[in-house]
Amino acid sequence: MLWNRKYWDILEQLYWTPKYLGLSSISQKKWEKKDGFVCVPEESVNKSGPLYTRGTKSSDLREKLLCQEEPLNHVFDLTFAIAGDAVFERLFCEPLDFEDNGPFESLGRETNERYGWGKSENVTQHDGLYITPRSIIGTELKLGSTSWPEQIAKYAALFLSEEKVLGKRENIGIVFVLPESSLAGHWKKCGLDGPRISSTFIGQLKSDDLPKRIRGLLEEESDSLRDVFDRMRLAAITWAQLKQNISEIESVLDMTSPGDQTLLKLLSGFRAQIEEHSGTEVSR
Repeated sequence: MLWNRKYWDILEQLYWTPKYLGLSSISQKKWEKKDGFVCVPEESVNKSGPLYTRGTKSSDLREKLLCQEEPLNHVFDLTFAIAGDAVFERLFCEPLDFEDNGPFESLGRETNERYGWGKSENVTQHDGLYITPRSIIGTELKLGSTSWPEQIAKYAALFLSEEKVLGKRENIGIVFVLPESSLAGHWKKCGLDGPRISSTFIGQLKSDDLPKRIRGLLEEESDSLRDVFDRMRLAAITWAQLKQNISEIESVLDMTSPGDQTLLKLLSGFRAQIEEHSGTEVSR
């Protein structure tokens, strides 16, 4: 069994044991039914949060989630938190025309603490952020959703915040991964004429579409942000291209090497998820 199937097994186990996610059940013997409504004891619910109920059967869960970006992001995150530096350079540095053999570090939600943001602040909602002493690279994964100018600004804020921690980098950039049908109109939806940021880009950003913290950066550190935009490179590849590049790496692995055996399992599982996931426009 490919490892990505294990991910789906974990989701199913969590479906049946929601207590591991901090959710508790209220047995029907505690319900009071009247006029088509159900009442439950006040002490049984979180007074500051919503109530939840199952909206999807277990048998339908995987099919429903295969249409969503988040599970694909999870498999992506796991893959490139483990994959070696040469793999990341091949797949994501090359589209940006960067040379960097690492070591690459993957940053997720720990950016809040790293950059001094509040623990509950969802400032950038980045899909992937990878750093080395030379580079900062963001990866933005798309299925049915589109990109917009303020999304690029969020990554610029990430890059600026990272450079405050460990200094300016030689390379900064974003790689978008898209379905083939989205590629033609992608840059226009980002407010750009192509994979380059014009001098007028920062002026067209809509403050109301940005989190408060990033609006503050625009107002207080506009010169620093302009410098980030000036140095930032952009690239867009399709899921089909990414799959092909992964297949090329797999084809030259040495199956007598334990390390290559592990890498093949890792990449095969991710490639299988690209093929299975609805919206990538990729088939087996």
